[in-house]
Amino acid sequence: MQNNISALQGYSILLLSIGLLNHVILIPILLDAAGRDAVVSVGMVLALLPVWGACLVYIMKHKGQQPFRDWLQHHFGKGLSVIILAAVSIYIWLQGYVSLFNFNVWTHSTYMPHTPRYVLALLALACCFFLATRGLSSIAITSGILLPFVVILGVFVMTFNFKHKDYSLVLPLLADGFAPVWRGSLYAASGIFELVLLLFFQHRLIHRPSFAGVLFMIFSLAGLTIGPLMGAISIYGAEEAALQRYPAFEQWRVLELGKYIEHLDVFAIYQWVSGEFIRLSLSLFIIADVWKPKNRTPLLLLATGTLLIAILAPISDVRFLQFLKTMYFPSTFVLVIGLTFLFAGKTWISRWRMRGS
Repeated sequence: MQNNISALQGYSILLLSIGLLNHVILIPILLDAAGRDAVVSVGMVLALLPVWGACLVYIMKHKGQQPFRDWLQHHFGKGLSVIILAAVSIYIWLQGYVSLFNFNVWTHSTYMPHTPRYVLALLALACCFFLATRGLSSIAITSGILLPFVVILGVFVMTFNFKHKDYSLVLPLLADGFAPVWRGSLYAASGIFELVLLLFFQHRLIHRPSFAGVLFMIFSLAGLTIGPLMGAISIYGAEEAALQRYPAFEQWRVLELGKYIEHLDVFAIYQWVSGEFIRLSLSLFIIADVWKPKNRTPLLLLATGTLLIAILAPISDVRFLQFLKTMYFPSTFVLVIGLTFLFAGKTWISRWRMRGS
């Protein structure tokens, strides 16, 4: 029980981790794919995802407190379980890579332009490696300290930017039919699908996540997507917002208090660094933990080292965005759907056989 946490602490970790993806990384891709209809895409996904959430809870209910690797070996055998673990590890490694690349580009282009990118990556990875070595309870405590201030700052920027917003710019919806909505729905769902991480560290939770808790997370993460989407469109218009690299950050740049207090975008740094710190630490921890090694440090070093090497590769931001649109989000969408059907089906078959015997 030393490194176990409550379900509520698990939710706080995921709100910061997945919240960074949905609130920051996903927004420009959604706007590019669906324009103002991205709001409808998120709404449609929100109507359907409770069914997926019920499947996830069903799997967790019958998985119990078994470590993920043990559960896989019991149901799928050693050979197939290794393949699934490898796919899961690559998926989580890519989560860390995507967030670290975005963090590096944003930091270098906004407030630390003269600092080499490898230095930024090295500092971020060193801090997250240290937190990951301390275990999930340390990640939970850190997120519990950071999250309240992230939420307060989010409410702050939303409230004081109302004077800049014109919600008539959100309309008309569906002007180009349902095609943009379908395109955007894949990206919107891919973000919330990261709740599958609960399955990978469920054995570290004192109590199993309930359906109400998963439903709360689905609605919260959808809200973290719709909020900056509508904010960006209502301030800048759909066309201009779609051209911006970081629409959520641009909303901080127009914030002002009265005539004399401006440049409050410094608070966005706290929000982004908090999310990145937890997201990358969680990725490193899970990559090592799902393999259930006696000592996690070698796997943590391997994951950290490969992330650093990947970040140093000369990839432009344009090519990176294209990778997200055409490969990363479609692939992770298919992977999570496939794993959900595979795990739920195998669980149901196992229970049916037990009842038959």
